[in-house]
Amino acid sequence: MNIAATGSAISALNFQMEYASKVNKMVVDQMETQGEMIVNLIPDAPAGVKADPTSAVGQIIDVQV
Repeated sequence: MNIAATGSAISALNFQMEYASKVNKMVVDQMETQGEMIVNLIPDAPAGVKADPTSAVGQIIDVQV
């Protein structure tokens, strides 16, 4: 293999790796942004409402198999 072909192959490989790294960073940034948006959609529980452990709500579950 000649030196020019080797240099071109290495240059192409470096370009592909840089491109892949930039695309990966864009995807990670987009996922973080979407995660923040989802967290903002979840309403906060009202401060005065607390779960009552003695309540029967949710104690009886009817499961049909």
